[in-house]
Amino acid sequence: MKTESITEKQVVEFLKLRQQQLKDELKSIEVTINAIAQSKSLNLVTDKTKSDSAEPDDSIKKRKGTGKALAPQETFNVNSKLDQKISYALTKIGSGYKDDILEVLTKAQPDADPYKVEKAVAVRLSYLLKNDFIQATKHGRSYEYSLK
Repeated sequence: MKTESITEKQVVEFLKLRQQQLKDELKSIEVTINAIAQSKSLNLVTDKTKSDSAEPDDSIKKRKGTGKALAPQETFNVNSKLDQKISYALTKIGSGYKDDILEVLTKAQPDADPYKVEKAVAVRLSYLLKNDFIQATKHGRSYEYSLK
């Protein structure tokens, strides 16, 4: 019966690999938490506005079309909300499609999960456009976004 012994070097290599895997997983979790926290804060504001008004339909009509435009962002901050990151991308490129915005964000934050960022950006762009925070021109089936 032959047994293989594991050396200290192999254990250290394994632990270093596992450490890197856990760091990557934590980064992915952080991106998810930020996306959820941002959507939660928006839901809380929306819910408070609805509960404060006598007629929710009127409050929605009043809010729609009266959104504040996103302010241009000259610098990228990893810890800022997704809206500011989108504003940074649009400030940098002027106007562009979702893929152009994703390209800027991916270059600015290469460690983020591209699939999750793409989905989060798609949802935020839709929200920002619907609530008049940004403007867009429709070209076929896609939109070219720009700051107001």
